[in-house]
Amino acid sequence: MKHKGTSIIAIAAAACLLLSLTLTSCTSPMKEAKLEASVDANGCEMPAVSGFMKSDSINGKLEQTFAPLAQSVKEITDQSDGRLRVEYRMEEKNSGILGSEYLVTMYLTDGVENLELKSVKVSGFDDVSDAGSSDSGVEWITSADLAGAALTMQHLGIAFDRASLGDLCSERDAVDLFIRLYESLAGHETDISEVSVSEQIDDFSRKAMLLHLIPCSVDYPYEYSDSAYTYRMLEIVCETLTDIERDVYGRQSETVLGEEFTDMLRTVYETARVHEVEGSEYHWSALGTVDLGDILHTMELEHAPFTRRDAAELLGRITKSGPKYAMTYSDRHLERIEDSLGSIWVRRAITHGFMNYYGESTLFAPDEGLTVVNALSCARTYYSTRYNDWLCSVDYAWDGNYTNADVLIAAARTAEYFSDRTDEDKNFEVKTVINDRDYNWFYSQHDTGPYSAVNCMPTIATMASHWYDQNSSATVEKMRDTNESTDGWYPHELRHALDVYNVPYTIEDATMSTITDAIDDGKIVLAQYSDRPEGMSGHCYVIYGYKSFKDSITFIVNDSDSLRYRAQLFGRENGNGDELEANFSMWSISRFVSDVTVVG
Repeated sequence: MKHKGTSIIAIAAAACLLLSLTLTSCTSPMKEAKLEASVDANGCEMPAVSGFMKSDSINGKLEQTFAPLAQSVKEITDQSDGRLRVEYRMEEKNSGILGSEYLVTMYLTDGVENLELKSVKVSGFDDVSDAGSSDSGVEWITSADLAGAALTMQHLGIAFDRASLGDLCSERDAVDLFIRLYESLAGHETDISEVSVSEQIDDFSRKAMLLHLIPCSVDYPYEYSDSAYTYRMLEIVCETLTDIERDVYGRQSETVLGEEFTDMLRTVYETARVHEVEGSEYHWSALGTVDLGDILHTMELEHAPFTRRDAAELLGRITKSGPKYAMTYSDRHLERIEDSLGSIWVRRAITHGFMNYYGESTLFAPDEGLTVVNALSCARTYYSTRYNDWLCSVDYAWDGNYTNADVLIAAARTAEYFSDRTDEDKNFEVKTVINDRDYNWFYSQHDTGPYSAVNCMPTIATMASHWYDQNSSATVEKMRDTNESTDGWYPHELRHALDVYNVPYTIEDATMSTITDAIDDGKIVLAQYSDRPEGMSGHCYVIYGYKSFKDSITFIVNDSDSLRYRAQLFGRENGNGDELEANFSMWSISRFVSDVTVVG
């Protein structure tokens, strides 16, 4: 019994001594605890603290704790061109009778936003323990791309689940992230109030349709695939870039410079590629091995306004440098393209499908400037053509799917494309005038009798008649009967038909100001145009509104035989309410006719 009592006393004494030492070590010295300059461990920045009785021992444990993550992060920061760095911070927590506890936290930072990588608790008991941070960091930070993407998304306030970044991404996941990206950069939620579709289609899909991220389906819900495939991601990225340029920055009428176009090509390449795997060495490879700046310098076009002829040459030079050019592309079909275009590069671009009609085109206006929106469309056309050609001509193995991490990187790179823009760069809509009616006055030329194929002018005459007089008895067939022609009409035949139905009009010069002034006066404009080669017939439409931006204009038109590349307003017949970039519209009108017919 005595021996046992002695032991209890000894233990109690030891406990008192330990408590005394603990209080000594955790009160006064701990108040001076601070984070010192980092020490170097195998080239990695590591934290070091002072103010603890056993700082050397604690610093050793800190190095053991952070070293594995620091090695991984060092690779990231080395690849980031100085944009990212590691910081350690210490804050006091849980001050109490036994002294203070501290958190030492490791961050990845770009100088503005910080991404917490790991946090540990430090106390004077020579103790370093996990602070329960949400991620160990090592598993998901595998590249500078992903770390930079995470920071970019945080900049924009877009939430994402880091825990799921290794999982396969569905197409709906990708569309959702790019809708949120668009809305974040636009600064407002997408307005779907004008989207008239079936009640079966949810608001999410309505937004996706409005932003062109999925095909339009007026009657049936869109069926999303289980995984985001390469070509669909290319479409999603390019449509988002295009919509932001057009809607947020209003740059649809601005002509790109050579360096801007190459930047667009590089951006699309960087954001929409999949991880290349063994056997896929030729997938997207040409751009990856071509010095775009060097090609521009050779063409002396770095800072010059970029025409569609120039774009065709740049794309041709890039393609010709690719490893499979001879296998996939040939000049043997060039004779099918007229030589009057005066450029072997334009003929190649058309023959190989890199560039098509205006809007996606260089065919009929090779010397016209390449606008921002059309340049992005051209970039997508180029890559999708090359992708399809390589897919058919090269035998390689790849999975073709995007993970959540890939989609996050693609979204972040798309955001970074706009990272240097300020509010002053934004070209917001400043004026909208649309002389519509509260009843339907749109007519299609299809199924309008034996002359349906050439009934565009009788059809716009019919539209004008019903726009002017809701109770007009005009039909396309009746309008056709006002003239004896069995072919397409000339302007004098159009105006004779208007006279027959007592529709007032004037003949004005075909200028931008004529059209916008007429719209401002509450009138509409009937215009002929051609975007086809010289000598071919033209087409026509009714211009009944416009949207004016700081530096550009969009016409609102009714087209009786709408071309596929124009933006469709959902819930209306195709061709009703098309939006047409005004500079192109004026080019296609003035090259074909010298005047327009103003109704009202």
